Amino acid sequence: MLVLSRQRDETIMIGDDVELTIVDIRGDKVRIGIKAPATVSVHRKEVYDAIRNENLQAAAFRGELGSFRPRGSARAGKSVTGGTVLPAAAKLAANQTDRRETA
Repeated sequence: MLVLSRQRDETIMIGDDVELTIVDIRGDKVRIGIKAPATVSVHRKEVYDAIRNENLQAAAFRGELGSFRPRGSARAGKSVTGGTVLPAAAKLAANQTDRRETA
């Protein structure tokens, strides 16, 4: 692991597109500003882990839904895929207080 020391308003570059700026330091809390392209996902570690776990569970569960057909479906006999809502990950993301700067 690379460990760098930075002071307030100093920046770290990751590749050519991602900038991490130390915005504020108060006691044991550090606020970091992140500039990254929209194609780069940025999450706190606990949110990332929750999304990953939900995706693994959804992938395992998806095999069990192969023959699922909603009531009144116009596609009788066709299996339904996609559109899985990941409640725990969605809740964490909704409660996330991180702010992402848009370009």
